Amino acid sequence: MSTQLLNSEEVKRFARSKGADLVGIASVDRFSDYPEERQPQKLLPNARSVIVVGVRVLADTIKPNLLLSALHHITLNIYHNQIAYEIGRLLDDYGHRAVVVPHRIGNLDPDLRSSPNYMEIYPKLFGISTRHAAVEAGLGIFGKSRLLLSPRFGSRQRLAAVVTDADLLADPKLTQAEADQLCPPHCTACFAACPGKALSADGIDWKKCNEIIRPHNGQYGYSACSECMLSCPAGKSPRVQSTTNMESF
Repeated sequence: MSTQLLNSEEVKRFARSKGADLVGIASVDRFSDYPEERQPQKLLPNARSVIVVGVRVLADTIKPNLLLSALHHITLNIYHNQIAYEIGRLLDDYGHRAVVVPHRIGNLDPDLRSSPNYMEIYPKLFGISTRHAAVEAGLGIFGKSRLLLSPRFGSRQRLAAVVTDADLLADPKLTQAEADQLCPPHCTACFAACPGKALSADGIDWKKCNEIIRPHNGQYGYSACSECMLSCPAGKSPRVQSTTNMESF
């Protein structure tokens, strides 16, 4: 099929109609300072845009126990992977090329899951980072936990992306003032909540994080630790109760 006109608003409406809670678009030039292997063109040489979709995490579903937490994340990954695929189909119908960047839905290779370097290896498997792409698409910022924080859901969303050669209008990125409102410099709620003490002002210690989540991957098929996500005050509904000490916020 010859390429037809498809604009950003049509893509966004389509994504929402398929169940996306969040959708944003970044132009590939926003990735020009990223390492070459982390640029969209590595996946699609003539890429022009990256479409990022997010679905909300139901905080109360991941609170009761680790198995429910793991299954909820797997369910959400299946859901947003499907939305991203549907967007890929839409682009294909209009004559555009598309590469879907999904999240895994269960166990990977057992040797990788048991590796002490799992958290360093896994994020590099799919080329671009969906969290970085979401920041470039104006959906949010990186919190101190290194999770994406969005104005609507805070740290509680899952993400997939679509790299395409469609030249779509990019969304503005969040300003520094908006970033400071989402993640105030003085807030350390996620530091206190982390069971592995992996979070600090210096960033995240992936080896310490891995020591907590590695057993989950073998037992539940997915990481079940969500303490940093649950503790974050950003975007939190008044209904949600947290067991984390929030005195630092």
